Amino acid sequence: MAQLLWANLIDMYQPPGIDRSELEKIVTRSYLPVLKIFEQSPKSSFTLNLPGSTVELLIKTGFGQVVRKLRDLAEQGQVDFTATPKYQLLIPLQEDDDIDRQIEAHNKICNRYFGIYYKPRGLYSPYLAFGTNSGKIGARFSMKWILIDESVIGSRDSTALFMDKGAGGILLMPVNREITWQLNGSFRARKAPRSASDMVKNITSKFSNNTRYLITVSEARNFGHRIPGRQNLLRALYQDRRIKSVSVSQLQRYIKHKEFIKPIESSSETFNSDAKRKNPFYLWENDKNAIQQSLWKLYKMAVNEIKNAGGKGDPQYVRAREMMDMASAAINWDQISCRPWWNSSFALKAADDLAIAVFVILSSTPKAKEAAIQLRQKIYDQISQYERSGEMKKAQQGYLKSNNIAFDRFYKDRI
Repeated sequence: MAQLLWANLIDMYQPPGIDRSELEKIVTRSYLPVLKIFEQSPKSSFTLNLPGSTVELLIKTGFGQVVRKLRDLAEQGQVDFTATPKYQLLIPLQEDDDIDRQIEAHNKICNRYFGIYYKPRGLYSPYLAFGTNSGKIGARFSMKWILIDESVIGSRDSTALFMDKGAGGILLMPVNREITWQLNGSFRARKAPRSASDMVKNITSKFSNNTRYLITVSEARNFGHRIPGRQNLLRALYQDRRIKSVSVSQLQRYIKHKEFIKPIESSSETFNSDAKRKNPFYLWENDKNAIQQSLWKLYKMAVNEIKNAGGKGDPQYVRAREMMDMASAAINWDQISCRPWWNSSFALKAADDLAIAVFVILSSTPKAKEAAIQLRQKIYDQISQYERSGEMKKAQQGYLKSNNIAFDRFYKDRI
């Protein structure tokens, strides 16, 4: 019987505003130990999501050794790069022009630091969010595949690769949720493997006549930083002979059978309740979340003002557009969702950037500048009231209870 093919994407994204001391801990506890696994196993390869914003962050903060080590591994043919938006915006909720610009910016940065070894064949959509525009965007950048959550294709046997009918047959690579949660030590996982052997058993239990491959996503910071010692689990999995580790792109060598399907909109954070609401991206676009709605209003105002400035040749256009792009990161909305995430610093920084972006545009009217400043202050006030009143914690607890997750278990996972 053939080995189960295991394709693991390692995600090294960090938001640009992260504190340097926190980044140093992530680099020393997780990034460098994880890369050492592949330095010591030259026959192993992996798929990598490292957006251009994080490449720049690592260089700017003095952690360029991570980039250099990745280049060395890429030179050895061990890194399967992805194309992705520079600031990790949520693709289904953004305009094509803004998405294209961020992917192009990401590609430019990676070409600069990885040179001829940067040859992405797949698109990484943040949070595996797949919308009506996703397949066409991948095809526009000549990508061969898009990584998706398994919910996009529904319940199907993993004996074939799936092709998007509406995007010229671009391949849709489904990530297994439960095994991904187990691998990352997520509070959502139904099983908590006690050892590498347990993890291998959980993976191989998925192997049957109807399962030929398994795809997971590993958030690199979980392996050593958030969970001390967990990099040893990752090392053991890559060395285990019961599974064959490959990159996502390499799956095409082994899986020849392909099926055309009609995908649905979904993401790694889309659940049954969201489907009932007919809003697969409810985590980021909750019509009952006043803070999210205010941030979206400010963001859309900034987008309109900045695009108008570009048409007028405003000398501050490029500066303002970069601030807008930085504020577009999906994390700025999910961290004020209380589903169950809450870290208001992301939204506050985004509100600052958006308001300043509008304010510095010379062609923007005083009325528009004042409206942007007022919206920024409204977001500050809403967040302050939400935290002081206890509504934030109440909303988190309500969400966790409805999903049968103990609040203490979630809180421990955040430490």
